[in-house]
Amino acid sequence: MSETDFVWKCEPKAENLVLSILNEGLKLNPFIQNLSHDLEKRTSTRLFDWLDHVAITSNETLEKDLSESGFVHQDATSHYRVFHHPGAKLPRIVLKDQEGASNSIEIAASVESIADFNMVRGLSCRIEGSLLSGYRRCYIVTENNVSFLAIERRGTLTLEPTHYDSSYSEKYLLAQEKWQTRLRGLLDEDEMMQQTIRIADQLVALVGENVAAWIVLDIERKYWQAKNMAGKLQKNRQDSLGFGWANHDHHTFRSSRKHFSQLVRLFEMLGFHCRERYYAGEEAGWGAQVMENPISNLVLFLDVDLDKSEIKVDFAHQPLPEINEYGTIGLWTALHGDSILKAGMHHLEAQFMFEELTSDLHHLGVGMMDPFSSFPFLKQAFTAGEIWHVDSKRINQLYEEGKITIEMRDKFIAHGAVGSHLENLQRREGYKGFNQKNVSVIIKKTDPRKI
Repeated sequence: MSETDFVWKCEPKAENLVLSILNEGLKLNPFIQNLSHDLEKRTSTRLFDWLDHVAITSNETLEKDLSESGFVHQDATSHYRVFHHPGAKLPRIVLKDQEGASNSIEIAASVESIADFNMVRGLSCRIEGSLLSGYRRCYIVTENNVSFLAIERRGTLTLEPTHYDSSYSEKYLLAQEKWQTRLRGLLDEDEMMQQTIRIADQLVALVGENVAAWIVLDIERKYWQAKNMAGKLQKNRQDSLGFGWANHDHHTFRSSRKHFSQLVRLFEMLGFHCRERYYAGEEAGWGAQVMENPISNLVLFLDVDLDKSEIKVDFAHQPLPEINEYGTIGLWTALHGDSILKAGMHHLEAQFMFEELTSDLHHLGVGMMDPFSSFPFLKQAFTAGEIWHVDSKRINQLYEEGKITIEMRDKFIAHGAVGSHLENLQRREGYKGFNQKNVSVIIKKTDPRKI
């Protein structure tokens, strides 16, 4: 596909259609009203950004509105049809067949664990679908013909609960453990990368590429969170309502030039395809490949140092030669290791209410860097960078190779270097893309030499 296939537009009409269904449900169901309020006050998020889908009884007006706002047919059963918007980041809309005289609405929100969602409320609602399977759901409450569902989804688009035999959960847990216990600290990073690719292949053999993708990103979030205080604090806030990280938007990995094509190959093995590429201009010295697994609803941002001549090549698949001077990404990986290996993700991006999260984290002692996107449809900012200890062997090697000055060497040894962030991201009008122009400003501000 060409880059023009990934020119994203605002889709306010489509978003308003989903919002109208959600708002109707809010009016009629007090449980959903209270949940929406709690999410805003206790997690700085809005219920809309947790939605997996909404379902409503079909009528001619809705059919027309779906078509006019850009939703297209995706799937059908004997009782309902499913519509999605290929050009927007929005929940799916399910049109249910008429059954009797009354209309009904279902509001389905994604959570990491239905059991956790029920536990924090003292509920014991029946969960449909076998443990760890692709799709599980739980009808939490129904009032005035409006139902609220908590759903778990792992590598599938189905809307029917999945039931697998007992051997599946064992395979799932084995795959999870294989990725969780892989070596991240070997001195030989080439061997470590090859081991990582081999383990990914084993995961695919055990559970398939889409579930393997889900497992990998779930564990990579945990690894990142273990090293990021802002992530720990926000995850605790979201866990207090039983939601976990189900509001994740995309996951950002930094890579050395040497391993970048292998990183892309690794994620292609996990069912990701290359979406748009980013190159921020000749002065920026970096680029990124966006990848997406639409079945698992996972998006990646893979960052790498780039020379100005390389924008015209397929840098995701063509091996990149070493260059003499490190840019921001190259120095970060030289100090900490590649994200997929020792360092972990540079940042996790999740969907929040932008101003509210900024204020609420400030009260918890977490600062926010200046925004690098401030549009009505897209707001983005990093939390203040968290400083990591750096192995003195890595620092001395960089100095001996002439990659850093003696002042930088002494600074990194004494104080460490900037490590990871949480990204505060707010989307409106169904906008699915990213800010290509201003992101270079914030990338430069995360350069270890400048902090």
